[in-house]
Amino acid sequence: MKKSLVRLAIVGLLTGACFLDVEQRGAGIAHAKEPAASERRGGGFQGRFGWDASGTIVGQGNFVANGTITFHRNGTLTATESGNLEGTYFTDTFTGTWTLDQDGTGTFTTVDSSGGVSVFDWVLTAQGQRGTAIARDAGDVTLLRMERQ
Repeated sequence: MKKSLVRLAIVGLLTGACFLDVEQRGAGIAHAKEPAASERRGGGFQGRFGWDASGTIVGQGNFVANGTITFHRNGTLTATESGNLEGTYFTDTFTGTWTLDQDGTGTFTTVDSSGGVSVFDWVLTAQGQRGTAIARDAGDVTLLRMERQ
């Protein structure tokens, strides 16, 4: 159960969502801004992000979760999670690896405290200040949102 919840949460952080850009364009969909070169992996990308996610684990139910994720300059990550799956509270920790392409998209893999592995696609927006992710694993329907702390 923990593996699936964490996977869902992380996935939601990293990929595929549109953001409202109230500050610059008024209500509406903002165009994703490519992260500055210094914010990309190989160009010094790193940072700690707060995240939240919601979704469904097929066969287990709906969940919500939040936590922190830190992307280390060497391509590794560490993360924490607190969540609720169908009324049951849980916590977990993760380690993993990540890649980020020049266009601000990438993939990351997490390993939870019980050894469960999850893979996510992600995109950075707002010049590396926000991002979203989706799970690539069968049975996960998750959107994860993150913002730099």
